[in-house]
Amino acid sequence: FTSTREQKMKRYRVLIFLVLCFQFTILYLTQFFSPQFIQSMVLVGENNIYNIFKAEKQFILNGSISLVAKKSNESNVTDIKLDINGEFFPSIMTSDSNGRLGNQICAYATLLYFQMLHGFHAILNEGQVGTIGSVFQEDKIEISASRINMPPQFNFNWESVASHTPQGAWFPNQEFLENIDNYKYNKFINIGMYPHYLFLFKSIVGHIKKNLLFKNQTQDLVDKCLAELREETSSDKEIIFVGVHCRRTDYGWHMESLAGATLVDHTYFDKAFDIYRSRYNTDSRQVVFLAVSDDQPWIKENLGKHSDVRFGLDFSQGKVEDGQMPGFDLCLLASCDHSIHTYGTFGMWGSLLAGGDVIATTGTTGKEEATTEEDQIYRRAAMENWVYLDVRDKENIQEVTISPSTSAT
Repeated sequence: FTSTREQKMKRYRVLIFLVLCFQFTILYLTQFFSPQFIQSMVLVGENNIYNIFKAEKQFILNGSISLVAKKSNESNVTDIKLDINGEFFPSIMTSDSNGRLGNQICAYATLLYFQMLHGFHAILNEGQVGTIGSVFQEDKIEISASRINMPPQFNFNWESVASHTPQGAWFPNQEFLENIDNYKYNKFINIGMYPHYLFLFKSIVGHIKKNLLFKNQTQDLVDKCLAELREETSSDKEIIFVGVHCRRTDYGWHMESLAGATLVDHTYFDKAFDIYRSRYNTDSRQVVFLAVSDDQPWIKENLGKHSDVRFGLDFSQGKVEDGQMPGFDLCLLASCDHSIHTYGTFGMWGSLLAGGDVIATTGTTGKEEATTEEDQIYRRAAMENWVYLDVRDKENIQEVTISPSTSAT
């Protein structure tokens, strides 16, 4: 009798304990998922998560939290599971990109794509937004610098939905793309370190061009340079500016180590120049090439033989501080009518922001099947108005087009 009574009292105490735990958890989590708590999650920036939630307050509360206690069939242990059901908040999405300007713009563009088209809430850290804001007008940047503060009793993990190829090209996992609705709520999503998802964000480049505006003093200086060139070159002909970006220095090691590729030489540019001259030089129009590079001596030695080539450094020297040179160079490229670039994200964004025709490289591995990071990105994107020069045979560089491909190889 005594044993039975003790067992009942023990069960009663356990039941009271579980009820108290349940009540405490519900009380705490109700605060956790309230709009007031969500407001405190993002501390920096006007376009923060709370501004989105204010318009969808009914949406926030459309969910339930419950504790489910179930005794295990295999032991005497009772499993207590916290179930969160419903759409409490749009999934927060970020990238841990730690690259320079071109990489950060790629991360920004990719995040903006998922925010605009799929309803994710995109965030970047202060350093990432600071890199973009050092070149573009900060009040026009559509993704805020943000940080998430969680109560000490809670933590979360970023769920990675991307991976990279051996050549270094990052792509979102196919499972994520095919089941994206399953990721839209109550998750923290990481889209990869270098999300150069041109095949996705190419659809919003027009929007990006209208809202990612260069700082006024940079744009004014570039406009003045172009006006001087028009006056210097000809008063009768329309000048067609072609931006030229030549990436060298440390990128040679990058290409060699990841894909066994090599940097292009002057023959690539000679061919590209001839293509644009044949397209646009007429009795009423004249092409002028504006070249910028991270290796100024090389481009002056190898491209200076062309009478229609000008160098960005000649217009920025003494007017632009070293730390502001990337912004000036990118603005100069973006202000042109058409583009030539080699590889890397900086030149790619010069071409995208300029619009018009684009010539880029392929075949830098020197092999038929081998591909580089850029080859994989371009094949997936299949950009209109882009032509690629196959540089495997320097004596016979060929124009090629790239057909759409969903393969990452």
